[in-house]
Amino acid sequence: MMTMESTLGVGHAAKLLGLTVKTLQRREREKRLVSAASTASNRRRYTESHLRTVLENKHATSAPDQD
Repeated sequence: MMTMESTLGVGHAAKLLGLTVKTLQRREREKRLVSAASTASNRRRYTESHLRTVLENKHATSAPDQD
């Protein structure tokens, strides 16, 4: 049996990423972030697993160099 992962709206996604809604929307327009789905009314939805990946990549790229 396959279960679907729940999704979050733009406000919750922005909060989890530490961004404003406007910044999250801009990153999506710039193709720097992709939503998991859109509703019939064109509202963007994001999965928690995708947001975790974004956060992991954010931390990996912002980590200081280790000598």
